[in-house]
Amino acid sequence: MKTIIKTLALFFVVNFAYSQQDPQFNQYIFNNMIINPAYAGTKGYKNLSATFSTQWLGFAGAPSTQTISYDAAVARNTGLGVHLINDKIGAQTQQGIFGSYAHRVRLNDNLTLSLGLALGASHYSLDGTQLLIENENDPTIPKTYVNKLRFDSKSGFFLYTDRFYTGFSVTGLLADVMTKKELEVASQVRHYYLTAGYIFDINEDFKFKPSFLIKEDFKAPTNVDLTTFFLYKEKIWLGASLRTGLAHLKNKELDNALRKRNAVAVMTEWYPRDNFRIGYSYTVTISSLKNYSGHEIQLGYFFPEKLTPKMKTPRYF
Repeated sequence: MKTIIKTLALFFVVNFAYSQQDPQFNQYIFNNMIINPAYAGTKGYKNLSATFSTQWLGFAGAPSTQTISYDAAVARNTGLGVHLINDKIGAQTQQGIFGSYAHRVRLNDNLTLSLGLALGASHYSLDGTQLLIENENDPTIPKTYVNKLRFDSKSGFFLYTDRFYTGFSVTGLLADVMTKKELEVASQVRHYYLTAGYIFDINEDFKFKPSFLIKEDFKAPTNVDLTTFFLYKEKIWLGASLRTGLAHLKNKELDNALRKRNAVAVMTEWYPRDNFRIGYSYTVTISSLKNYSGHEIQLGYFFPEKLTPKMKTPRYF
């Protein structure tokens, strides 16, 4: 157990000093605006979504994330949205707010391209009083509360039909502009997301949806999520996801099982009403942290004044 704690602590410190990792979400496919501003307004109606996520429950300092987002199609080809996030891992906290703008272009009768940009700011903080310091003279480790406000932007595209979607987005666009002048507060690092999915009809009652998400920052192992979902009678989603890490960086100090970040998540989404969604995800880590599970709850509400029969399909993604 001591080895795990030391390894995990080193893992946190290395990532904190050299990059600010974006949070992980299992149910991102039901609200892609979490990772891509081009998703704003693509559902065609006003959408409110909230996510509550915790990893490695019971482990001291484990990640905990809460988000709230709202987006709407405000004109025929325009979508707007706002996204708030609170992310905490150990003594480190990030609180951010972003506004998103998306412009949609109809390429043909079935295919639409949405281009998006998000602007906002994040407040990063580190509570040095929560740290256990072996070397009191280490100048890179703060002994008090330190914080920094950083402005940032995101961009991306989202290409979709009634059945298919793919998206690419980049966060931390100002990472190279805003250089880090101190080690105490995390620096911004660009993250790249590539995702795609498709809806297959099995029969009148069941649909099948495979998808993937690749997340890369070129400073930590590549994250790959492979997800499958089944939809029953347009009301209940049941699915599972495999998350694995493709380690292109070699760090002898890190346990291989921790570096790969392997995990399996089982998920369900339920529509008690056409305009209200409840989702839950349970994560089991396949590594040295296998005794600590993760939980994620997501709520979604679609404002009924914009719901029409033609708008059912976009809720698939």
